[in-house]
Amino acid sequence: MPHTATDDHRLFEVVPCFISVQDREFHIIDANRRFREVFGGRIGGHCYEIYKKRQDRCPVCPVAQTFQDGETHSSEEVLIDDAGKQVHVVVHTAPVRDDSGEIVAVMEVSDDITELRALEDKLASLGSLVGGIAHSIKNILEGLRGGIYIVNLGFRDNRQEDLRTGWEMVERNVARLSAMILDMLYCSRERSPRQLRVSLSAVAREVMGLFAPRAAQHSITLESTIDPDAGVILGEPKDIHSLLSNLLGNAIDACLSDDSEDKSYRVLLRVSRQGSWGVIEVEDNGAGMDAETRSKLFTMYFSTKGAFGTGLGLLVSHKVATEHGGTIAVRSEPGQGSTFTVRLPLAGAPERTV
Repeated sequence: MPHTATDDHRLFEVVPCFISVQDREFHIIDANRRFREVFGGRIGGHCYEIYKKRQDRCPVCPVAQTFQDGETHSSEEVLIDDAGKQVHVVVHTAPVRDDSGEIVAVMEVSDDITELRALEDKLASLGSLVGGIAHSIKNILEGLRGGIYIVNLGFRDNRQEDLRTGWEMVERNVARLSAMILDMLYCSRERSPRQLRVSLSAVAREVMGLFAPRAAQHSITLESTIDPDAGVILGEPKDIHSLLSNLLGNAIDACLSDDSEDKSYRVLLRVSRQGSWGVIEVEDNGAGMDAETRSKLFTMYFSTKGAFGTGLGLLVSHKVATEHGGTIAVRSEPGQGSTFTVRLPLAGAPERTV
């Protein structure tokens, strides 16, 4: 059978990319099914309004270039669909001519590469994670070598003080390495936490007791306001303990990293009930963070502690909060300190509390 215009239109409709045909005023005069499904059926609207939710023309427009020189043009664009989500595409344009050869319209064909860009972002984050962890391990190994060197000096000179100092360095760096490996294993696991009843106030008091000596050692005031009726959640006790430990440890580190003079440092832990939510707040008046730092805190790898951080602590905290059906957020300004807020859904009537 001969090929017909109906066949061309059917092909135009079923191809899996976005196709629109535009006139010289950038009105969309035709579009295929895939375009209508994702961007709506508003034939006649301006392409920049429909594709990008703009009020004016795009500064660089492949359609305009094709109208000008009659050639095909390509570009990579980020579009906005009808649900407000970003769609990454590679755009190709081609002229549509009448019988006299005049360009009367331009066809724009866009291939969706959103999943490809998402995969590239994940790979970039993975590369950052591997590089950051390798750097952290290098720093830990340097600390271990330093400790071993001092221990060997102590053996050579029979100096107990050197033996004690070197061994403390070895222990400290082994503890750092162990904590980093445990965090890596936790972040790599995909699982649901056990549904044990965990008292938020009991865990908070336990973690406060663990960090009190370290805060006192550095003259940091460690305070708490723990509501005994804050309630219980369903989850894994070790995970909630880890979340609180990371937040309190970070708060103390934020005070230690601040270079302000004549400042009295303070860390406050608040645990309370707000409706059906248990709320944990950790507030410090340490170094604080700017907007760029805040935006990276819960990414795959990011550390505010330089050589002394693994970049995994807040990622673990975020993972714990979300796996338990909750959220974690931060408020912070440079030089003004930070407040981390965790909200976790409370359980019903108690049966067994850990």
